[in-house]
Amino acid sequence: MQKVEVQDPHGWIPANVPNGQLFLRADQVAGVVRLSQAEGHLFQADDGDWIISAEGYRAINIVAGIRSIETKTMILPDGREVGNPYIEYDEKTNTPQKFWAYHVTVGRGLDGKPFVSAATVMHDIRLLFLMELNAAIALNKDAGRLCTFDQLDEDERKTGYFEPFHGNMGIYARTECADIIPIVSNFIRRKNYGEREASTLAWKSSLKKHPCMPPVKVKAQLGVASVLVANFLSDFSDQQLHELSRELLATGNVEGASVSNTFIDTQEETSEISLLSHEGGPRF
Repeated sequence: MQKVEVQDPHGWIPANVPNGQLFLRADQVAGVVRLSQAEGHLFQADDGDWIISAEGYRAINIVAGIRSIETKTMILPDGREVGNPYIEYDEKTNTPQKFWAYHVTVGRGLDGKPFVSAATVMHDIRLLFLMELNAAIALNKDAGRLCTFDQLDEDERKTGYFEPFHGNMGIYARTECADIIPIVSNFIRRKNYGEREASTLAWKSSLKKHPCMPPVKVKAQLGVASVLVANFLSDFSDQQLHELSRELLATGNVEGASVSNTFIDTQEETSEISLLSHEGGPRF
C-alpha cells in the first residue's frame, strides 16, 4: 500500500478575524491509497468488475481512521439476544450449519456528526452448498441430478451424496465428479472457518457504508487502483463508544447520530456469494 500524505504538515490553517488572526485545526483531510490485486486489496469478479476486498478496506482505513466496536452480544431477527458471533448447529451431524455475526463501526459524516454503521450477517453454509451443487449439475448432467432419495438406484447411493432441500426432494451429487470435489471441499472449509468469514463480512459491510469510503467497485489497470479517502477528525473515547453501541443495540438508533443498519443474507446476495467462491478460497 502507498499512502500519499496531504500537504498540511501542521494541521492548522490561518483565518482572518476582526481582532487579529485565529488559527484553526483542520478537521477533515484526504489521502490517496494505492490498492493492488497482488497485495490482496482487490479481486476481479466473474463479470470483470474490480472489487475492494476486506484486506483493501483495512488498507483504506489506515487513512480513514474509522473506529470499530466488537459487541459481545447481538439481536437476531426473531428478537433473541445471543452471543456474537453465534453458531447454529445441524441436529444430525452436530456440526456448524449457520453463522451469525454483527459489527459496528463509528466515524463522522459530512456534517461532522457521528455516523454509526451496523451490519448483521447470516452465513448459511448449507444453503450455499446446495446452491453450488445445483449450479454444478445444471452445467454438467454427469455431476448429479434433482430427485428424491427413493429415485436413486443402489449404485448411485454408493457413489454419490444426497442432500434434501424440500421434503423428499433434494440434490444428488456424484462425489467422484471433478466438478463436485471442490464444492465439497469448500463446504468443509466453511464449516471450519465460517465464523471468521461471517465476522469479516460483517466488519466489511459495516465499514463500507461510511461516507468517507470509496465505492466497492473501482476502476483498475493491471490489477492496480488508486482511491481517494477522506478522514474526518474522530475523538470518541472508549466510554463514548461503549455507550453508543449499548444505545444502538437497545433501541436501533443513536441520539444525535446518523445510523445505517444493514442485514446481509449471503445466500441472497450474489456479490457476497461470489466473494466466497471455492476458486482460490475466500476472496472477500
